[in-house]
Amino acid sequence: MGRVFKTVLVGIWLALAPALAAGEPASSAATPLDTGSEWAKGNRVLIGVTQERLGFSAQWRFERAAGGDVLLELEETRAGQARAGALLLVSDGALLARDVPLERGRELDSFNGPLMMLQLVLRLLERAVPAGPASVRRDMSIDTSENERALKVAAIGAEGEFLAPWRVRGRIGAGAHGQIRFELQFVSANRSARATPYETRIAGIWQNASPPPQLPDTMPLRGWRAFRIKTVITARGATNSVGLGTSAAMAFVNLGEVRGRVAQWRDEGARRARWQCG
Repeated sequence: MGRVFKTVLVGIWLALAPALAAGEPASSAATPLDTGSEWAKGNRVLIGVTQERLGFSAQWRFERAAGGDVLLELEETRAGQARAGALLLVSDGALLARDVPLERGRELDSFNGPLMMLQLVLRLLERAVPAGPASVRRDMSIDTSENERALKVAAIGAEGEFLAPWRVRGRIGAGAHGQIRFELQFVSANRSARATPYETRIAGIWQNASPPPQLPDTMPLRGWRAFRIKTVITARGATNSVGLGTSAAMAFVNLGEVRGRVAQWRDEGARRARWQCG
């Protein structure tokens, strides 16, 4: 077997591509939301994104259950083409899709694009209001910039960054039930110095709801397709590249069955690792 390297990320999905510099894939499928800040604890986040120059708009509603599973409900329009549906990340080991067309071999892309935008929003809120959401008691303006350090974001098996110089301006305010409303205008450098800077408008609502959203084992999965998230090794001459990919589509009766199967896959992987190390 050839030497094993991490693959290099050559593109980011949806409307993020013009802004992100290439990075290496993450070594696991763990959802990269917990950064230790109070902003990262949000379990209900609604994000509306508009990029007029690209003819792109989207509304992404994230709900993170107590166990860490993430439900994404999406409505997107790109170049006049609309799509809507839902994606569900289960136990960091399976991706489920309902009414969302997915490109074979790139199923993770549809989840990773919105996830990276969520990462961007959390990073901007952390920088603009470092004291956290509890400090937002009235409507206020924000204006934060950085000339040297990029904003790093991560997704399922991939990493990237929004290049400096970047600037975010807008307004933020408190709403009912612990909600935080925000309107942001973000501009960052492009990968090419000659290219037009990346610009996006973001409006949304952040909340750390108590109790957190519930995704019970009994949740029916009629109309959903499930994909196992697994390590994929691709031969490239004398070397191999390692990344994350998905299996063929599967069907399950309810969410509990998926969680049970992910646990089984995890146990099988641990046994293989012990055998290989021995």
